[in-house]
Amino acid sequence: MFGKKKPVKSADQQLDEAAKMNAEHIFDDQFREELRNRGRLHFEKIIGENAMFLQQDLRLTTSQLNEYMKTEITKKLQEEFAKYEQSIMDAKNLAIDSIEKTNQVIEEQRQALSAELSAQLQAEKQQMIMRFEDDMAEIVNHYILAAIGNQIDLSDQLEYIIGELSANKEAIAEDVRRGA
Repeated sequence: MFGKKKPVKSADQQLDEAAKMNAEHIFDDQFREELRNRGRLHFEKIIGENAMFLQQDLRLTTSQLNEYMKTEITKKLQEEFAKYEQSIMDAKNLAIDSIEKTNQVIEEQRQALSAELSAQLQAEKQQMIMRFEDDMAEIVNHYILAAIGNQIDLSDQLEYIIGELSANKEAIAEDVRRGA
């Protein structure tokens, strides 16, 4: 007892040792488990709140993205419809131009055919008149002979009659042309 002296500890060292001993008694396994559970619950609460905020943010972002997509799609559709409408108008104008040109060509052909037909009719009329003029003396002679028959002998006067008819050939032809 008197032999060896225990080393004297300083007040700080004694306080540290007392704190360690008390800490081991205060922070026993049950208390530590309680702290872990509280920490876990607090952590889960924070994760839940953050998940809720993330979900709200995701919904907002999705809504904004949907609006943006609607706007862009509508804009693109309007542009495409405008192009489509312009294409239809161009095709319509092209068809109208083509129809007008076709009508013009048809009208020109109609006028050309009408002129050609008129010319052919006029030529045929002229030809008939010329034939009539050429054969008129014989025709008149035939009808005169048929009318008077054998009662009068016209052989002596036939030359005179044919000469008179030939002299008046132009006047007779003109009367025939006018329908007189």
